[in-house]
Amino acid sequence: MIESLPRREREIFEILLGAGEASAAQVRERMNDAPSYSAVRALLARLEGRGLIRHREEGQAYVYA
Repeated sequence: MIESLPRREREIFEILLGAGEASAAQVRERMNDAPSYSAVRALLARLEGRGLIRHREEGQAYVYA
């Protein structure tokens, strides 16, 4: 299934696999030619909607794993 993900979603998924968990800002910092912060959040929401990642709240931020 991972191979069928669009490039950006796959990149984010691989970042989270390597990091274990990260906030949207931390994911964005690790991306090549990163899109806007809101675009990263939208991509994270898509991955979560597919059941590939999950989040927890830490203060005012979501941390994804």
